[in-house]
Amino acid sequence: MSPRILILDDNPTLSSLLVEYLASKGYECSGVNDEQEALEKLSSTSYDILITDIVMKGMGGLEVAREAKRQRPEIVVIVMTGHAKVETAVEALQVGADDYVLKPFDLSEFDIAIGRGLEKRELLRRLVEHEQELEQRVEEATTELKHSNDRLQEVQYYLDSLINSTVDAILTVGPDDKIAFSNKGAQRMLGFRDEEFLQMPLKSLLAKGDKEFDYLRRVLEVDRPLQNVETELRHHDGEMVPVSISFSLAPDVHGNAQFMVAICKDITEQKRLENELKEMTIRDSLTGMYNVRYFYERLGMEIDRAKRQGHALSMVLIDVDNFKTFNDTQGHLEGDRVLSEVGRVIEESTREHVDMGFRYGGDEFTVLLPETDEKQALVVANRIVDTFAARKFDIVTLSLGLMHYDRKCTAKEFMHFTDSVMYEAKRAGGNQVVVHEYPAAEELSG
Repeated sequence: MSPRILILDDNPTLSSLLVEYLASKGYECSGVNDEQEALEKLSSTSYDILITDIVMKGMGGLEVAREAKRQRPEIVVIVMTGHAKVETAVEALQVGADDYVLKPFDLSEFDIAIGRGLEKRELLRRLVEHEQELEQRVEEATTELKHSNDRLQEVQYYLDSLINSTVDAILTVGPDDKIAFSNKGAQRMLGFRDEEFLQMPLKSLLAKGDKEFDYLRRVLEVDRPLQNVETELRHHDGEMVPVSISFSLAPDVHGNAQFMVAICKDITEQKRLENELKEMTIRDSLTGMYNVRYFYERLGMEIDRAKRQGHALSMVLIDVDNFKTFNDTQGHLEGDRVLSEVGRVIEESTREHVDMGFRYGGDEFTVLLPETDEKQALVVANRIVDTFAARKFDIVTLSLGLMHYDRKCTAKEFMHFTDSVMYEAKRAGGNQVVVHEYPAAEELSG
């Protein structure tokens, strides 16, 4: 029976993604969004693994973990946390957690954490059963010796069936660097027939061709197997299939020349889930815009690109005028509607897949305008002001500060100067754009 996993997180989307991902790995998964429901399921069902967020709206994930361990000491507990602090890890271990995963995370981290937890539990079980297992192995070995010929035939049939029934692609490559064997999984995954695979150079399938294959050979020749190498393989129709490949060397039947063995797993679905999960970690939940953490990441990247390629770069900082008054008088739902509308106005007023809008925090927003000089940026900024004003949200308008990046300016100064002119726009009555005039060199140095 597949291990049973209970996932506790008060974010339904996140828990659903984890359930979907782990179910695709062969686990029997359930997802809940509050602590009480989790405790009820733990009481009624024998789970092998509990994955829980630490920070919850109620008693918290650690209390659930503690109760789970009290009810079933052998259960594997993995906690999720967004706080990379030693105290957090110690507290989790004190309540009996076996491992923890930091947010934001890659889905593959759960594979590792679950594997470690199950391995730990299995080792404890084997310590108890070690003596019985040794006796059983002696009996099995004696029986196997009596039926060796029959067993060899059964094993051969089993291995042939196993190799050809797996969804993974298995390829062997001879000393001439050409494919000598392909299983049914390889044929299904890449669309080539068996006779098409034979004598095909492996390098012709690899995304980076000769360069990638030469690297693999060099590593393997010093007896270093490669595990879970992520790359792409060429399909028969020319499309690229994302895969995770494990490479190793095996001797031929004479024990001389070595064959390369490649086991390839299609990770198309895993990549899709990872991309969805990444989008969740860099998006603001209210407006759907990128969040402030991702803003600083992109700001550094765009500044580096502007310096390296000599491209223009402009930034707009936006504050909602009279937002607190409007929010207090009209209510938080109306206030949220205003913030969502600001996000839509920014999206309508900028270039798709080029410009980037962010919710900086509260009622402040930023827009990065790559390859945009000051004059072009001013057109965009005025468009944002006018488009939002046309929505007629009572007393609510927008104040914008605009700055064109200069190579003498650091990222911190870029943000500071843009923030300053935004407040100039607010002091001047709002509903307008103020453009930063870049300070003299001596002012920057001061």
